[in-house]
Amino acid sequence: LKESIHPFGKKYHKDFYALKDISFEIKRGETIGIIGKNGSGKSTLLKMITGVLTPSAGMIEANGKISALLELGAGFNLELTGIENIYLNGTLMGFSREDVDKKLNDILSFADIGDFIYQPVKLYSSGMFARLAFSVAINVEPDILIVDEALAVGDVKFQTKCFNKFTSLKEKGVTILFVSHDISSIRNFCDKTMWIHEGHLKEIGDTVEVTAEYMEFMNSTQLEKGYEENEQESVYLKQSNFQPINRWGSNVGLIRYAEIYNQKGKITDVFETFEKIKLDIVFYIPEEIDFENLSVAFSIKNVTGIDLVVSTTFDSERIRFNRNGCYAEVSFEFENYLNVGEYILVVALEDRSQIVPEYYDYIEGAKYFKVVSNKKLFGMFNIPVNQTLIYVEEKQDEAN
Repeated sequence: LKESIHPFGKKYHKDFYALKDISFEIKRGETIGIIGKNGSGKSTLLKMITGVLTPSAGMIEANGKISALLELGAGFNLELTGIENIYLNGTLMGFSREDVDKKLNDILSFADIGDFIYQPVKLYSSGMFARLAFSVAINVEPDILIVDEALAVGDVKFQTKCFNKFTSLKEKGVTILFVSHDISSIRNFCDKTMWIHEGHLKEIGDTVEVTAEYMEFMNSTQLEKGYEENEQESVYLKQSNFQPINRWGSNVGLIRYAEIYNQKGKITDVFETFEKIKLDIVFYIPEEIDFENLSVAFSIKNVTGIDLVVSTTFDSERIRFNRNGCYAEVSFEFENYLNVGEYILVVALEDRSQIVPEYYDYIEGAKYFKVVSNKKLFGMFNIPVNQTLIYVEEKQDEAN
């Protein structure tokens, strides 16, 4: 209102462009991953490609039938049943009732929600919603499939089915645009990757190279968090802002700092399999402490709380403490044999004067990190295993 009546046309608002100066071409049959932090413009781009939004400048050309899963349950009428919504969505996509009839069994089989298909979708859980919406999207024989973080609500079984279906669609020459924050899924599935940052196309190309640069960029903010990488810095100046699951012990607060570094020496929370990792722990040794039985320990747990890797200075002949009333820093270095997944770092100061350790300071959740890989791996660990092949000749019958 102020702008409309101002005599000199003064502006009281600021123009904001969700996307700017973006240009790219995707070939038929390619699977493109799209990455970027929240608010970078990924979803806006997909909505413009599907026609949900109209660009204020420029042109978008898409050749082929597009099927999109942009938001959970978008296009569904909550009052209708699942089966009614299948026909509704089919109609919106330009299919006749006879066409949907031919695809109905495949849709129902993939969604696998049983008799709930005859119930109003407003009664569905988020997982059931996702399964039905995704099943409709991929079973309408699209030329271009667009998926925006839609798999985040599904369970592991459902996600496996989805990726198997992705592979089948790729083999049929379907073009797929896949937005995800899961770098492992992007690497395992996508031919190329597009990195969008603050509305600009930062990079597009080889998936491994682009995701590696993206992870390095996202985890290069340690200086903003107050961490210093200056090797000359006194250890007592280092401090971590811990956000633990649990912290306890007889002298909580002795541990001041814990950080994990990749093989490039940078603080990060994303590591490659087989990458060398360094862990630094800074702590104070009080004068009254029994430093002869003092031990520094760390463990790596999975999300269910099972210890997968454990190491202590007490079990090593290399480190023994002979001073107190001072700060100290202990470093652990090891090769990462963990498989792809999410992990929790535990650090602790132990009293090993008894068979069962007692704790001065125990931090469960000193850090949280992920392990990613550009290969399909199995099991919990990927330890080096020597393999030998020997050909054994079958013994000939003496009579022959």
